[in-house]
Amino acid sequence: MENSDKIKILVIDDELSMRQFLQILLKKDGYDVTTAENGEIALNKLKNEKFPVILMDYNMPEAIDGIDLLNEMLHRSPKSQIIVITAYASTEQAIKAIELGAVDYVSKPFNVAEIRDIVKKCVTAAAQLQSKSENTKTAAPKIPAEQQNSTQSPDFIVRSPQMQKIFELAKRIAPTDSTVLITGDSGTGKEVLASFIHKNSGRSNMPWYPINCGAIPENLLESELFGHEKGSFTGAYQTKKGYFEVAGNGTLFLDEIGELGETMQVKLLRVLQERVFTRVGGTEKIPTGVRLIAATNKNLKEEIKKGKFREDLYFRLNVIELYIPPLAERREDIMPLAEMFLKQFSEKAGTEFKFSNEILEFLKTYTFPGNVRELKNIVERGTIFATDGLVTLTNFDRNYPEPKPLNQQTQTNLFEVDLSHNVDLDEILAGIEKNYIIKALKKTNYNRHDTCVLLNLTERMLRYRMSKLGIRDEKE
Repeated sequence: MENSDKIKILVIDDELSMRQFLQILLKKDGYDVTTAENGEIALNKLKNEKFPVILMDYNMPEAIDGIDLLNEMLHRSPKSQIIVITAYASTEQAIKAIELGAVDYVSKPFNVAEIRDIVKKCVTAAAQLQSKSENTKTAAPKIPAEQQNSTQSPDFIVRSPQMQKIFELAKRIAPTDSTVLITGDSGTGKEVLASFIHKNSGRSNMPWYPINCGAIPENLLESELFGHEKGSFTGAYQTKKGYFEVAGNGTLFLDEIGELGETMQVKLLRVLQERVFTRVGGTEKIPTGVRLIAATNKNLKEEIKKGKFREDLYFRLNVIELYIPPLAERREDIMPLAEMFLKQFSEKAGTEFKFSNEILEFLKTYTFPGNVRELKNIVERGTIFATDGLVTLTNFDRNYPEPKPLNQQTQTNLFEVDLSHNVDLDEILAGIEKNYIIKALKKTNYNRHDTCVLLNLTERMLRYRMSKLGIRDEKE
């Protein structure tokens, strides 16, 4: 490998056999490999040497745990590409590591090809970073200039803390090759988030194909995804390449993944495991380097219990999960999105539209069961029937319920306290806090990461509050 002798790699693992294995493997590729058996030794080595790439075990029985070690290394060596080694299927650890600043992760046990590929990409990224630093040049933006150093998407505006965290995490995982599962109700913006990940990845100049699995009949979906050979079925007059082939090393977005039938689930699982596929009616195994992002509005864990979705495929898809909450639960986003849509339709129609005061009150209080998609439709409908550029409720061609302030019932139940006798304020506040945490846990099916996003908490703070309030980490 060119210039690999100049690349220093630090391997941190408490297991001697793992350190030796990685050292032998990476030295064969020409890297200069240094090992450390714990975090303290690793930090000492960072005082005297620079390591463009660092591989660290996240679970080591030493005084410095994985989180603290990762934070300290990022502080001391911010330009290092840090790869975290986690326990098998430890998604929560992987997400936390990437949130903190790791660039990628591998799960034990891992195969040789996987670790070599990840290291190679990190070496390339480190070299590019060094080159930029030396030449004091900035990279060409992958998203519009107004979006640089931002988590915003040009097609999606976020103001709520929940969505800001989601886009921040999406930006961190974008450069990796990890499979992503995006969950949330219909119309929340799952495809926009998937597109954001693609545009912020190293594949941004490669093909992007969104496919709605629920809109393609089961008997045609296999051909659409994997292609078919000439004469493989009636109507197959010529060989056709499927999305996995034409996408090359780009990104496939499989929306409504929960609609896949059992046969297609098995075939997709095999592709994810082996990274090869076969066209319908063919025998040639065709390799694929495509990155997969999937989305669903279904609770796949419940679908697994019902026998409608394969558990092994779920774990293959759910390497990193991003949950998008309903629009009604992130009301800070409503007006910015509405204004964005109004501007888009104004430019399209060549007319400057404005919202009436009546519309503004409606948007502030309506619950939006159709989420962002419904908001966009409401704005579009209003502009179509607007008079003199003013969008009002009377412009709509459907009846909406009388808007009710969303916090009216909450204020009545939680904050109108009977003060005819002495009260324990701490007890009341603890009860409110406990109620919200339990509801959030149940809503996310006790997924701690999603609960933290929903409540705008760090995972450590959630653990502390659950312990303090006596909340069990299981369904009651």
